[in-house]
Amino acid sequence: MRVILLSPSFYFLLFSLYSATLILMENKPEIDLSFNEIIKKYGLLISSLSRRMIRNTAIAEEAAQEVWFEILKSIHTFQGKSEFSTWIYTIAHRTIIRYAREERILKTREINQFFDLPEITTLKDEKSNAASVKERCDECLTAFCHCINNRSRLIFLFREIVGLSFEQISQIMETSEVNIRKDISRSRIKVRHFMEKDCILYNQDVTCKCRIKKFVSHYNIQEAYKKLGRTAKLARLYQKFDKELPRKNYWEKFLID
Repeated sequence: MRVILLSPSFYFLLFSLYSATLILMENKPEIDLSFNEIIKKYGLLISSLSRRMIRNTAIAEEAAQEVWFEILKSIHTFQGKSEFSTWIYTIAHRTIIRYAREERILKTREINQFFDLPEITTLKDEKSNAASVKERCDECLTAFCHCINNRSRLIFLFREIVGLSFEQISQIMETSEVNIRKDISRSRIKVRHFMEKDCILYNQDVTCKCRIKKFVSHYNIQEAYKKLGRTAKLARLYQKFDKELPRKNYWEKFLID
């Protein structure tokens, strides 16, 4: 059952968990981070994962906050048998996948139709600047990775955005490292297939069909991505956008003063 994260009862329960967990953490040497340090270290990445997995912004925010709630509920069970980050991302995996049940794979026709829509010549209700154009480009990056199923997309994002090792991802997803490598390889091929022919940021030689190609060219946004190495370009492209655009950490509201 989903928790209504903005309800008073939720925050009362959260406060109770905070109080109990703060006492508990004093006697858990396996965890050498404070609440605030955990929020700052993992909150932004969990929020980014949730946004890439779930296109509905409100549901993505709720999913990310639910991850924090689940961490608070379960932190007493952490025994240090795995890395703390592995434990956190395992909870993120189970929670975000549950919220992403309504997400589906976009068919080739649907992705192509996305780019075949009429060109946007003005940016309504937005300042026509490079930052707002990048936001539109970022929406395309999320659409591209929706050409793969939920499980494969999360594995792909764990590797390309979070930068986890194959071994760590295999522990999180409870499968062999060989299977993880194969899954990521297939996902990269699928995502690159669309980006190679439709994304000027990824392939400088493509005849861009993007709806906002006028603005991409006007602000010369593609120039900043020429330096990205071809081999690791896919991962670096996603990581660069996540670092450059103003990102919201959905856990920040839980920081302790």
